[in-house]
Amino acid sequence: MQTEIYVLDLIGTFAFAVYGSYFALKKDFDLFGIFLAAFLTAVGGGTIRELILGNIPFYFFDSNYIWVIAFGMLLTIGIFRKFHRVQKFFLVADAVGLATFAFIGASAAANANLGFFAVVFCATLTAVGGGVLRDLVLREIPQIMYRDFYASVAILLGVVYFLAIPVMDNFLWSNVLITGAFFLRMVAIFWKINLWKPQKNNPSEGLVENV
Repeated sequence: MQTEIYVLDLIGTFAFAVYGSYFALKKDFDLFGIFLAAFLTAVGGGTIRELILGNIPFYFFDSNYIWVIAFGMLLTIGIFRKFHRVQKFFLVADAVGLATFAFIGASAAANANLGFFAVVFCATLTAVGGGVLRDLVLREIPQIMYRDFYASVAILLGVVYFLAIPVMDNFLWSNVLITGAFFLRMVAIFWKINLWKPQKNNPSEGLVENV
């Protein structure tokens, strides 16, 4: 199971690096800025998780993550003008990354014998934390605040993981959870599912004039 998770983790790292690079290119960043955006998107959430858990970030031990991020950045630079033609492929890879990152975050918290909130928090942080950091660097409102059924997938995975901790060492159940999260994300993309948000009234309605 470890090998399969590792491969999926690298696929997700690649996809996240591509999207980080793409948004940086749209902002006209230089090469360093593009790499920083790719890096933050790909491993920013995992870095914060490891620091919270008192661990050294994983890419200091395994340079494959850095090479994958660099490759994703260079590829995005090369295909930037034609990115729309291959975006569907990267959406699939991104969904793989979302599910895998959330699973890794949940398992890291569970292995540290932390409670329900920590498991859900680490699952969500690992999956979406990098994208939030990227948006902050790009001076944008984090996309998870207003679009896409994205963070919700990670939250649901964390909840299910905690409830099923006794069987999560089982290869079958681990795969079922990751696959289920992946397909949930793909369904949300296909059907354009977003979380409900309240309708705003006219700003002038309901205001009380000062006397």
